[in-house]
Amino acid sequence: MLPLMLQAAPPPAVPAPAVDDEIVVIGKRLRDWRGRFRMHDGKPECRTTRSTGDKAIDAIGCEAMVQCYGPLQARVEQMTAQVKDKAERTRRLQQIADGQVQCLKDARQAGIAKLAEERVQ
Repeated sequence: MLPLMLQAAPPPAVPAPAVDDEIVVIGKRLRDWRGRFRMHDGKPECRTTRSTGDKAIDAIGCEAMVQCYGPLQARVEQMTAQVKDKAERTRRLQQIADGQVQCLKDARQAGIAKLAEERVQ
């Protein structure tokens, strides 16, 4: 009876080749995307400076920046108030940004996977 039950169980979910292909295409296009992040009136804001030509892919890049850099605003403001030397301030801002690399990768991957699923359906 157990072998019969195992045969009836559906196979584990495996991404369809079409979704995998779409993930690769979106990822390649997103590599060329560029954007700028800033806080405007206390809210995180992103602007695309080099578009992929696809607004949905551009949105993945901006959403990742807002998600990863937005929560750092208090830390950035505190550092900016304390450090008056422009070169040192720039160096520290770069350190803060560099610390968000994994967050950006994770957010982009999630956005790519979601968009690929939507487009294949």
